[in-house]
Amino acid sequence: MFSKYYRQFLTIIILCMIFVSGCGRKKEDSDGVHLLYWSSSNPFEIQLGRELVAKWNILHPETLVTIQPLPEGRSGEEVLIIAAAGGTAPDICSNVPPVVVPLLARAKALVPIDQFDGGRDYLSQRIPSQLESNFIASDGKLYQVPWKGNPILVQYNMGILREVGVEKLPETWSEWNNLAEKVSSDLDGDGQYDRWMADLNIISEWRQRLFDFYTFYIAASGGMTLLKNGKIDYDNKHSLEVFEFFAHGFNKQYYAKSIFVGDMFMKSKIAAHITGPWNISHVERFKPEGFEYAFGPIPVPDDYKGDKYTFGDPKSIGIFSTSKHPEAAWDFVKYIISEESDLRLLEICNQLPLRKNLTTDSLFADYFAGNPNMELFAEQVPLTRGFDQNPVLQEVFDSINEQFDACCIHGKREPAEALRLAVKRSRNVLKARGI
Repeated sequence: MFSKYYRQFLTIIILCMIFVSGCGRKKEDSDGVHLLYWSSSNPFEIQLGRELVAKWNILHPETLVTIQPLPEGRSGEEVLIIAAAGGTAPDICSNVPPVVVPLLARAKALVPIDQFDGGRDYLSQRIPSQLESNFIASDGKLYQVPWKGNPILVQYNMGILREVGVEKLPETWSEWNNLAEKVSSDLDGDGQYDRWMADLNIISEWRQRLFDFYTFYIAASGGMTLLKNGKIDYDNKHSLEVFEFFAHGFNKQYYAKSIFVGDMFMKSKIAAHITGPWNISHVERFKPEGFEYAFGPIPVPDDYKGDKYTFGDPKSIGIFSTSKHPEAAWDFVKYIISEESDLRLLEICNQLPLRKNLTTDSLFADYFAGNPNMELFAEQVPLTRGFDQNPVLQEVFDSINEQFDACCIHGKREPAEALRLAVKRSRNVLKARGI
């Protein structure tokens, strides 16, 4: 509940303050253009950003860029909202969650890419055509530069699967549950389960639902998101079935109702880990001798037919309206998303640029030849979904999280009733905000 009211407070701040021009902005030096660029605070992205900025500054001494990691805060979204409201936002940030873009755009805190000559066409040539609509605002404009994505797949501990006699990775819910029944058990005979199917995060916070409910909903529905034409659209059988699927799993103790300490996947305490490509380098670095793993798609209902979709966990680049040099900022952004920079994003960060023909472009061939698991994720990119562009989407996720917690994790509510209450609150949120 606190997070909901805190976001409402932030929304009021930004809507009231963003129009106060010049608040907290430094006067421009007289010796050329200076841009402030915020990267992610992830150490690999800081390394990438520093490399790109150093090269840019050598090639463009007339437009110098200073890089800073995104300041610490409760979340990246809230840091950006507060910075925009206080007039202390950077010229450019490459860690803009698409979920917060509609709120920033509504407050006129972001520069629409449409204002740059050829800007939309430039991005259309880069972004996979299946994904472009995910980032367009309700007014038809593009307030963000889609940069990278991290498709969510399932990473399996192959040692555990072989131990229970399973060689084929699950593709359907029944196959998943059959494996879960074999895996989840009391190994020590002390009356307590000490091995589970997967390490679902039981923290009651909307972000955690991105990797269970939302990912499985996107897969089960063939690529649907929560809204359609600005209206709640997840009041359907797919949502109900996902609630039922996870409620069944928690009831059968396939997932522990506790917060794990340490990497339970590599300790062989869980068989499956729902994750993105960032986990490959982590496992490769810390895996025990002989540890084997493989990636599979998000399981779907048994009667599902069609392409395998998943959540894409995208991140965008934003140019803030307080920038005194938006054209120069746009030039730097184009440099960040160039082919050469995208290759460095892969090589340094093991994250995937949202770029057409990623697996067939010869520039990236050597990288994927040496990183076959990354190629699996790259092939998934066109079949991902992100966030509906709606300023209160986080509160819609709050509605789902509240009922997922009550129904699936704690078994206090039946799935149909949980879904009804989540949808009701979601619609009330949109109505209260006049959306």
